Amino acid sequence: MTTTSTQPCVLVVDDDGAIRAMLEATLAAQYKVVSSPNGDDVLRLIDTHRPRLLLLDINLPGSDGFEICRRVREQAKLKRLPILFMTIRKDNAAFLDSLQAGGDAQINKPFEIPALREKIDYLMRRPP
Repeated sequence: MTTTSTQPCVLVVDDDGAIRAMLEATLAAQYKVVSSPNGDDVLRLIDTHRPRLLLLDINLPGSDGFEICRRVREQAKLKRLPILFMTIRKDNAAFLDSLQAGGDAQINKPFEIPALREKIDYLMRRPP
């Protein structure tokens, strides 16, 4: 279902339903939020909803967030779509892996909502 909202769209991909629901509720005042429990339909959702940002969990069933990010970046029209990774991993390797996959930033779970909003706002200020 495509809406005609004037709010910028954020696509949330996380297999945890509670996190998706929390992000939908938290971000809904500022953004149109579309969510998915896995990355299988990310390219279709991007094509349908034209998000301004992809909020992507690293640990997903099937293809992990890194693989999904690489698939998104393979699409020429999506090279500049901001991708913010979410992870419970606290090691530097996760951060470096997210950059190598094509991500723009990372936030560690559990995160504070103001910190998440700050990262999203920063990434959304970039020209599309």
